[in-house]
Amino acid sequence: MENKAEKKGGKKIKLILIGLIALIIVGAGGYFGYSKFAKDKGTQKTSTTSQTAQTTTQAQAKTNQNQNQSYLEQIVSEKNIGLDECLVNLADEDGKRYVKTKIFVGYDKNSKLETELTEKKPLIRDAVIAVLRSKKAAEITPKNMDNLKMELIQKINPLLKKGQINNVYFSDLLVQ
Repeated sequence: MENKAEKKGGKKIKLILIGLIALIIVGAGGYFGYSKFAKDKGTQKTSTTSQTAQTTTQAQAKTNQNQNQSYLEQIVSEKNIGLDECLVNLADEDGKRYVKTKIFVGYDKNSKLETELTEKKPLIRDAVIAVLRSKKAAEITPKNMDNLKMELIQKINPLLKKGQINNVYFSDLLVQ
């Protein structure tokens, strides 16, 4: 009798183990199949989303450029201070391109800012050089000058505590 019970119990264990193994295999196959198909659809959605984001970004850049241009055209500084001549290597691949420029920063009448600009001239020149060094020769065009000016203003203003500059003027500009 014990032998019959053991055989009956052994058959049940075998059936349960076979069922579990089959369930694991079907579950793993379903998981990997779903992951593969969901990944492909997700990639398609991502590429469509990235194209939409790119288009939106380009439109925003164009709007920002127009806003920068109109902003800079409206601002005429009451005073300005020269930052001396800068000769900077550009970020082109061949490393043989450079820009030579004379820059003035414009601000409203504020004697405190004038003294601060004079005192911090080396820091401001360093910020200007850092911005120019990150550019390629193709980026320094008349079309992109307003963006470059805005980038310089955004880089210089955090350095100042007694006021803000409101414009950047290029006296000389040579890209070689």
